[in-house]
Amino acid sequence: MSKIIPIFHLPKEYPEDMRILAKGLAANDGQTLKVALSWLEGKLVTHKANKGKPAGTPMSATTIKNYLAGFYALDLYKADGQLYSESKPEKTRVSISVQSKIEVIKPLKTLAQTSSSLEVFNENLTQLCSQYSQMVKTYSNARFLLYKNHQLSENPPLDRLQKLLIQHCDYSYVGNPGVGYLDLFYRDKVQIDNYLNLLDFILNNYRALAQKSLGLVPVAQIRDRILEQVSNYTDEDFKKHLIQLQLTHRIELRTTKSQLARNMGIELIDIRGVKYGFIKILEPAIAV
Repeated sequence: MSKIIPIFHLPKEYPEDMRILAKGLAANDGQTLKVALSWLEGKLVTHKANKGKPAGTPMSATTIKNYLAGFYALDLYKADGQLYSESKPEKTRVSISVQSKIEVIKPLKTLAQTSSSLEVFNENLTQLCSQYSQMVKTYSNARFLLYKNHQLSENPPLDRLQKLLIQHCDYSYVGNPGVGYLDLFYRDKVQIDNYLNLLDFILNNYRALAQKSLGLVPVAQIRDRILEQVSNYTDEDFKKHLIQLQLTHRIELRTTKSQLARNMGIELIDIRGVKYGFIKILEPAIAV
């Protein structure tokens, strides 16, 4: 059976906008889309100059409605009792009536009402869409097959991606924008899995040590061990994933003075111009 990726719009590259939209939907759960749209007007501004208007101009109602339609395309709320995927959509462009009564899925409502950093919000939204959005799940499976069978690069040109999806993955139509946002979700999910795999490696190998040393583990010791045991894992991967674990509040990177490091016999690791000697594994990760 052929599949469709319709044209839809999202501010996926701006997590703060995604969070505001999620809050707007959650705050107006059970109301019409028009009520949610009114709630959001004035709360979102443009990020770039456009048609003579400077960045920072309030987004138009049309733009916000298009973004809300994008959330609908991802099955994040029901319109008149039906998810987008349940409506068996065949149109090449996502549309929704402002008179539709909305019912936000519980995980999105919980996420929208939870206070967290943008990094944590983006991670949780990505995980949520990977679990609940039929379009994201179907695309991710296809994208992985293209990577595996056709050596598709991490960030391919969208025109090539569109062509391969139609040729090899039973898509009859691949809209842009639409496929670009799905690919961002896919790549975000890959990165999340990668840094969570690093956390699992650290906990599996160093939990006992950390429990005896206030959560502290030498960074270089972890790096040397994972580079030795995990093929195709690089020093750059290690540093990038450590930063993500810190941004999502699972670890802290601890600076260490050079003299102290020498006295302790540990190597300092330079990450973005700062030298670190230890990581501290934060609760609740260490207690799991």
